Amino acid sequence: MSKRRIILIHILSFIILTLILLFSAEPFLQTFASGIHHVEMWLNIIVVGTIGIAVLTSFSCFICLTWKRKDKTNN
Repeated sequence: MSKRRIILIHILSFIILTLILLFSAEPFLQTFASGIHHVEMWLNIIVVGTIGIAVLTSFSCFICLTWKRKDKTNN
């Protein structure tokens, strides 16, 4: 797989996971913090979750780009 394709897959997965986080943060707060959830809590979940997704996606992309695959023709 080319480097461009690996980077594109990771960028798309970051966008999709961030959108899932955006739409699931409110139901998550309603389930686990019912009655005490505030806008600040929702924003904290979005910010910390997005940073976490960015770090994990970047780490995964770095591993995929630097990992040397064994060549099947040269044993």
